Amino acid sequence: MIYILIIMVIFIAEFKIKNYIEENKEMHKKEKIFHGNIILERYHNQGAILNFMEDNVKAVKMITFTLFGILVLVFALILPKKGNHLLKFALSFVLGGALSNVYDRITRGYVVDYFSFKFLKKIVFNISDICIFIGSAIIALLSLFEKDK
Repeated sequence: MIYILIIMVIFIAEFKIKNYIEENKEMHKKEKIFHGNIILERYHNQGAILNFMEDNVKAVKMITFTLFGILVLVFALILPKKGNHLLKFALSFVLGGALSNVYDRITRGYVVDYFSFKFLKKIVFNISDICIFIGSAIIALLSLFEKDK
């Protein structure tokens, strides 16, 4: 199924990128690419989004695993139903990104973040975060249009 493939491509790509960053980049050493518009920087995030609750790693893990489990359940219920292709696509993006970040929390104890944008220098992301954002944005837009029907 294409949606499972999307999840796996995101997970495998992030696995390889994060391992490369961990093995080849120094912590907090900034490297500008694409004319300085993107900044590579190895960063370990033990908290949730924007390091929220980084002082309570156990709670972050519990919340993360619970939300991931709910997301998997929702995906499993929606996947066999006909239609809803855009919703399934969006959920695949969210799940692929979430799976990668959950895997990091389990195996490393932190999430590997590695790039920021020129205009958001203090916030460090990874591709999983971008996938979660894109998928969530699509789901939010879909829910707005569903209310109008």
